[in-house]
Parts: sequence; C-alpha cells; structure tokens
Amino acid sequence: MILKTYRYRIYPDVEQKKFLERHFGSCRFVYNHFLALRSSAWKERRESIGWMQSQAMLPKLKADNPWLKEINSQSLQCSLQNLEKAYKMFFKKLAEYPRFHKKQGRQSFTVPQHFLVLNNWLKIPKLKSGIRVRMHRPPLGKAKTLTIIKETSGKYYVSIVCECEPVMLPPTTNTVGVDLGLNDIAVLSSGEKINHPRWFYKIERRLARKQRQLSRRKKGSKNRQRARLQVALLHEKIKNQRQDFLHKLSHRLIIENQEVSIEGLRVRNMTKNRHLAKAISDSGWAELARQLQYKANWYGRTVKVIDTFAPSSKKCSVCGFINRELKLSQRIWECPNCKTVHDRDINAAVNIEQIGRDTPELTPVERRASTVSTFSIKQALSKKQETLASNKDARELIPVSMSQMGQNRLFRE
Repeated sequence: MILKTYRYRIYPDVEQKKFLERHFGSCRFVYNHFLALRSSAWKERRESIGWMQSQAMLPKLKADNPWLKEINSQSLQCSLQNLEKAYKMFFKKLAEYPRFHKKQGRQSFTVPQHFLVLNNWLKIPKLKSGIRVRMHRPPLGKAKTLTIIKETSGKYYVSIVCECEPVMLPPTTNTVGVDLGLNDIAVLSSGEKINHPRWFYKIERRLARKQRQLSRRKKGSKNRQRARLQVALLHEKIKNQRQDFLHKLSHRLIIENQEVSIEGLRVRNMTKNRHLAKAISDSGWAELARQLQYKANWYGRTVKVIDTFAPSSKKCSVCGFINRELKLSQRIWECPNCKTVHDRDINAAVNIEQIGRDTPELTPVERRASTVSTFSIKQALSKKQETLASNKDARELIPVSMSQMGQNRLFRE
C-alpha cells in the first residue's frame, strides 16, 4: 500500500471562512503555547516535555480557554503531533528549531476522521453546511486524513491523503542518467538537453516593483494588505510554474525508464555562493529528486543517486580515462587517450547512467559504504562543486478511478 495526496481548491462562503479562521487561530494558539512551554521547560529546568505529556495538558488548557471547546478536538491534537514532528526533524538535523506560527503566514489544520468529500462538496466536523470543492479528478483509495489550507494569497485548498494500491507499470529495459545544471536544468544520457525555464528570472523585475510598493504602504492599512496579496500571488505563480514543470519532467522520466540515475547534489552548500544562490534555488533540484523517488515507488521503478565525488565529468565515457587536467570552464573537451570529443554535460549524464546501471540493488547496510545508494533526504541536498562553476554563465497523468470513499453516504448542503 502507498499513500497519495490529492489537493483541491475549495470555495468557502463568508460564514464558512469565519469558521475556518477560528480553527486556524485555535490550532495556531495550541501549537505556539506548547512550543513556548517546551522551550522554557528545557531552558529553565532542563526538563523535556514530550508529546504524551503535552496531550495530557490539553484538557486543562481548554478549560482555561473555553473558546477552544468550539473547535474540533482532534484538530487540536494534530497540532501537538505536528509540533512533535518538528522536534524530531530538528533532532535528526533535517530542519531548524521549531518556530512560532504567525497569523500572516500559511495557515492549516488537520481533520483525521469524520469527514466526507463527495460530488464536489466537503463535509467536516463542527460545520453544518458543505464547502464547495473543485474536484479536477476523483481521489483514489481510502481516505486517511484531510487538511484545510489557506495560502498567503488568500486561496483555500483541501489536501486529502489516501491509501491505495500501487500501479505497477509494464517493465522496460530503458535506463537513463540525468545530469542537473543551471543553463540546462537536465541533460539526459540520450543526448537530450532540457532548457531551464528560469521561472523566477522572468518575473523578477515585476516582483521587485510590487515589493517596493508594499514597503511604501502604511502598516496596518488596507492598501498594505492589498499590496501584500499582490506579492503573494506572484510568489504563488512562480511556485506553481516550477511544480508543474518538475512534475511533468519527473513523470516522463519514470514512465519511459525502468531505472533513473541522478547525481548527488549538495544544494545547501551550493547556495552559499552568493553569485549563484538565486539560480540554484530557482532550479528545484532536490524537489525533482524527491518526486522521482516517490513516483518510482508508485510505479515499480528504480531511482539511484550517484556519490557526489564520482568522476562523472572528467571521466571519458568511451575508454574510462580520467582527465584530471580538465578545467571547469571547458564545456567541450577531447579525450587524450581515445581522442573522442565530448560535450561535458552529456558525457557526465552517460557516466551517471553507467555507474547506476552497473551497480546492483543493495541492502540498507551495504548502501552506507557504496558509491551508489537509493534516494534519501540528505542525499537530495547535495551537488558537486564543479557543476557550480561550470554553469557560472549561466501530475500525474495516469487516469484514476472513482474513490470508494463515502459513496454510500450523502449529506446536505
């Protein structure tokens, strides 16, 4: 069984928006309250407060604040679970220390059960009327949890996590190596180069103008609120364009190939270069690697991540000679051994494919000592320094069936 998330736009009316705002505020209050409590307990008394202790304190907090009783109790408990997840990510050194949630930022709350999505309507606890949903496709599988989201642009969405069976595609013998860059966002071992759309660069001047207008507006005024929404809409447009492109690219690579090999990319280290940090952040390399992995799990494909220091660019893909004198500025080079002329990026993609193809699947223990390993969060945040300098100039489409969720139940608006 696998988990799939379906995201839909919802259109609440005025009363429903007020209801959602109360839920957002209450969940934010619970999150911030226990974050402050856990932080102060550790700083003052070196006392660690876990999730179970926090949940035991929640009834007293609701007694002291009666307005919390108007909110779905399970949504408040989910806020504590989210805080616990944030702490776990911090202890694993995968994220920074948890921060307080702000009213001006992205808002959300989770409903773990007793909800229903059917016939373009959404029903959740504590709300008598249904919320209109734009369902561009039906969800597949059994619904597990539901999250209501309000983006900074003011748009409302619902995210439904469903448990369903994986769809295994027919096996194929095709393999591909992918070399990521800035001039060309991806170069395939087949010789194809995929141009970088440069989403942020195309809208950067317009965004700068809107941000200047926002900075001139008086704080707390209606004009400032309108200017803030315009900036948020531009950022949302950039994000949607990037996500759409990466989803289509990752879907194509997974559908066409049985095995996809990519290079380990140290994105966090690369963004310390102030000349290329903006372009690197706009590329979404780690997001592409993440999408490749979970789609490979969905469809029975394999994704391998090559070690960061594997000689992919300096190694001749024909004879195996390693040209250690190759400079980072050389985009075309001739092998001193076999006299083959190489395009640097295509040669790197071919080497990545060869390393991934020649290395068998490993057990989790063997993976740690190998130059090739399956995808992980830490490996997705990596990149070779040579790619930095060399680029200095620089939905899923498978149809799904109707969900069985709630087919035997109806509700009124």
